[in-house]
Amino acid sequence: MRTRSVRVFRNSKHRVCPNQGSNSISVVAVTYNEVSFDLPHIQLKGLRGGTPGKPLLLLLHGWLDNCHSFLPLLSEPELADYDWIALDFAGHGHSSHRGADAAYYFVDYMYDVQALIEQQGWQHLHVVGHSMGGYVGQLLGACFGERIASLVTIEAFGLVTGEPEQTLQLLRDGYTSRQKQFGRELPTYKDLNHLIQARAKAGDFPPELAELLLRRNLTHTEAGFCWRTDPRVRTTSPFRFTQQHVPSVLQALQMPVQVVLGEDGHAQLPDALAQWGAHVQQLSVVQVAGGHHAHMQSPRSVAQAIRAHLDTSNMHD
Repeated sequence: MRTRSVRVFRNSKHRVCPNQGSNSISVVAVTYNEVSFDLPHIQLKGLRGGTPGKPLLLLLHGWLDNCHSFLPLLSEPELADYDWIALDFAGHGHSSHRGADAAYYFVDYMYDVQALIEQQGWQHLHVVGHSMGGYVGQLLGACFGERIASLVTIEAFGLVTGEPEQTLQLLRDGYTSRQKQFGRELPTYKDLNHLIQARAKAGDFPPELAELLLRRNLTHTEAGFCWRTDPRVRTTSPFRFTQQHVPSVLQALQMPVQVVLGEDGHAQLPDALAQWGAHVQQLSVVQVAGGHHAHMQSPRSVAQAIRAHLDTSNMHD
């Protein structure tokens, strides 16, 4: 087992951690193993920790992030007595890239996770997903919910939708963006701090959290720092679900569902909940301090909310 010191930003704005009112950086230890799963079509990697033999908690990160996004959350005591796995999606973190003839369709992330669940024979697992990982978790719960005991989505609800009249333009844009990736050389960066500051600005969170993500998204060579992330994950999706698809997906979620929102998170999510929330049979909503990465900015509050949700879900098993 490896013990990692993870720097977590804790300040007075979020008021969720033991050193409330402080602007200092706290150091917390998370103990885990690196894990690797060889599926027939791809190798997925991630981290595993917590308490072996306890209920399984599967954590799915957001687009362009990696499993490190959950380390601040998993350092909190509320989740210590779960057996947890934080996964890197294909093309992200340390997981394999898809083949040259493949693409990164949104639904394929769901297929990857379901293939892993079936390979490992996991039953009665709890799924926590942030952003894209939350949307993947919803599809997973709707299509293959018999293996999922509960679902938590952080800054995700419903689906990212498009309009039918956008169909041809999406197909054109998807083709164009894919063609641009062929033969493209990956850039190399000398200045790690520049990358950290850029990621912090894009994510609207402290540099310490940006560095935590970049540790797993970058590799260091003699020439400098290079992205591990497959650049093809940035290509434009050639199609989207429409709003007419969303109700049937949400109605199929038979397990308890919790949605965690950041106070300064994505602005469209309250509207999505107002529009589609009634389609989920067992739905609870929690709001915490922070933005789109609230689980990194306010890990204690999110951990407490998730633990309360898990305890309630277990009572109804």
